[in-house]
Amino acid sequence: MEFILQTAFGLLKLMALIFIIIVPLIIILELFRSYGVLEKLTKLISPLTSRLGFEKDSVFPLLAGIVFGISYGGGVLVGEAKKGRIVGNQAFLVALFLALCHAIFEDTLIFIAQGAIWWIVVLTRVATAFMITALVAIWLKKQGHP
Repeated sequence: MEFILQTAFGLLKLMALIFIIIVPLIIILELFRSYGVLEKLTKLISPLTSRLGFEKDSVFPLLAGIVFGISYGGGVLVGEAKKGRIVGNQAFLVALFLALCHAIFEDTLIFIAQGAIWWIVVLTRVATAFMITALVAIWLKKQGHP
């Protein structure tokens, strides 16, 4: 019985911690959306992302997914693809990068709350996503895919 109570208390504590992290991030997302912050950040990081094989129109869903999670980024990606702004392998490359490195702030805060060292979490996730995405982009280009 004690094990069940300890487990239930631990789960409630973790749920409260996640709630405390997620709610402010959702509020920040809405503020970013209202003030066009993501669009400004998109222009800022475009030189870096172009080296990975991302075209200009692919950067917004990529950035949205990195900052706010794969669900939001995926939603933006689908919307941009339906509008015809993302063509060729761009949707695949964005989805690949997001699968490897999404919700960088949210997940890192959750890992920190569990005792992880933040810079190791961030560096490992970002470096892995960059390397794999760059290699796949190079491979796709060699295969003749746009």
